[in-house]
Amino acid sequence: MTLKELESLLKSGGVAVIEVHAVDPVIYLVFQRFGERLLPVLDGRDTARYRSRYAAFKALAERGVQEVDFVHRSAYGEMIGFDTPHNQTELRQRVQIGHLQG
Repeated sequence: MTLKELESLLKSGGVAVIEVHAVDPVIYLVFQRFGERLLPVLDGRDTARYRSRYAAFKALAERGVQEVDFVHRSAYGEMIGFDTPHNQTELRQRVQIGHLQG
């Protein structure tokens, strides 16, 4: 799905579960969740990418998204020698962003 398609979906009353993932201190990627699957939200032909959490939230709010799940995974388990997924640490936060609309 592209950002434009997401905007059209929301304007027509559709629902989308959107996540913003912190990949690096200056890389934030946008995904749409379908149950256990994540699919990238595209900005043109590439995954929508922003340089700050605020920039991602603002861009999504301007397209009609009211709330997102912010996800930040830590490499702590890997750094101390745990390599199994159940030891992965993750911050997951539901954030209301509708007030950021331009």
